[in-house]
Amino acid sequence: MLLSVSTKALILVIVLSVVLFFSFLGGTSVFQVAEARNAECAREMLERNDWIVPTFNGELRTDKPVLEYYGMMVAYKVGGTNEASARFPSALCGVLLVLATFLIVKRHINLKAAWWSALALLSSLHAIVQFRLATPDPYLILFHALSIYFFFEGWHSGRWKWYAGMYISMGLAILAKGPVGLVLPVLSIFIFLLITRTFTWKTIVSLKAWWGLLLVAFVSLPWYIAVSIKTNGVWTHEFFFHHNLHRFSGGIGNHDGPFILSIVFILTGMLPLSIWFIRAFKNAWVSRKENKLIVLALVSLTVVAVFYALSKTKLINYTTPSYPFFAIILGTYFSKVISKKVKKTNIKPELIVFTVFGIAVPLGVFFFTKNTAPLYSITWVAWLFVVVPIGAVIALWFNTRSIEKSLSAVAATFMFTSFIFFAVPFQVMDNQSPVVKFKAEIESFDNIVAYKTFDNAFAFYAKDRISVFKEPDELEDYLKDHEDVLIISRDKDLSYMDSIPNLTCLQKGHDLFSSRSSGIYTVE
Repeated sequence: MLLSVSTKALILVIVLSVVLFFSFLGGTSVFQVAEARNAECAREMLERNDWIVPTFNGELRTDKPVLEYYGMMVAYKVGGTNEASARFPSALCGVLLVLATFLIVKRHINLKAAWWSALALLSSLHAIVQFRLATPDPYLILFHALSIYFFFEGWHSGRWKWYAGMYISMGLAILAKGPVGLVLPVLSIFIFLLITRTFTWKTIVSLKAWWGLLLVAFVSLPWYIAVSIKTNGVWTHEFFFHHNLHRFSGGIGNHDGPFILSIVFILTGMLPLSIWFIRAFKNAWVSRKENKLIVLALVSLTVVAVFYALSKTKLINYTTPSYPFFAIILGTYFSKVISKKVKKTNIKPELIVFTVFGIAVPLGVFFFTKNTAPLYSITWVAWLFVVVPIGAVIALWFNTRSIEKSLSAVAATFMFTSFIFFAVPFQVMDNQSPVVKFKAEIESFDNIVAYKTFDNAFAFYAKDRISVFKEPDELEDYLKDHEDVLIISRDKDLSYMDSIPNLTCLQKGHDLFSSRSSGIYTVE
């Protein structure tokens, strides 16, 4: 039986999503700080069979709620405690997000817009990266988007089952990352109802907010209450006041910046198709009266952008919940350009920008590796990124023949680049890190301690608590009473380790994307 065009497109979206999100998922170590802490936290919880209190290296971890840990714990049970298992739930979130975006756009706009909305997400290297990390962001992005999508289906159809899905998704978003899981979608929905002049008593009644609040509470509150009780309120205080209120109002580290930075993050994160953002937003504004899903996408994108623009702490991953809505705006525009339903269909200026950008990519990779320790020896990986300028030239060549083929070349170039990136360069870079180079030693010692501080990834591979000594006398006394000990330390300059008597340095190495180095030592 022949498959319909719609079915073929759906199958291809699923295949592309699976390939891009799951390929080489366990090919790199959990060297990234957040990944290391999250992956180890889930491992410790599973080891203790504790589904309530998150810990890292034996100490209470108050950074994030529990949903990501649950995902990893289940994956560890099925696939073992490894990098691929830690990232598997995140990749699954990515596939589900792309699929949900495709389906809602197909249902309320058209198949071509759905196809290009999916491609906008799949061609974004940053979106692919986010859904391949063992962090809470993939869970938040998915359930934030689902809460908005379910709302629209309920608003459009008048059926409460969709609103029920919205409330459940909000509860899961709260379990994923806290208050923003409720604040962002509620703000988006409220503003959308005001703009569409449907914030009426009839709408309020149809939402059945009283039942909705019970659903949200049923999904999210039991764990929050349980962890507060088991930690005597410590987790609750630290999470809500330090990791939420303080980050928003006071900022952390050097992660502050101007108001416009959140917008820059969104545009950068959705490259390459975000190059057409001016035309896409203009088209969305013109089309706002003909399709309310576009209005909701505009509102949802704006809410995320403004919310994090107001936040004192600015990180590119914070703005990622805007990506599916930006994808809808881009996808709708491209569908009209290809169908020649817009007045100006000349996309050559942006293609020229893409070509210049494409030429800069391999050059940037070359100079980055050449000037970054410990990547000096792998400058050759820059040649693998030559695919970007080649793809840009192909897109330019197709432009005079077929706009659809030209845009497809742009999307295909970046999807292929993402695949290549995780297949070779990322793994080669990771192999230069101390985390990989020291892995065999870390796994071979039963007794591992740290002096001053250590790379958090080592805790995941040690699979046991690493005691940390701050003073040399404490470390020396411990070494006198224990044999076969591996000592880890990390700093910009490890020369202070020479002052510890009877130590032999096994290995030293410069950490990836950091100014610090790690070293491992044993007693002579």
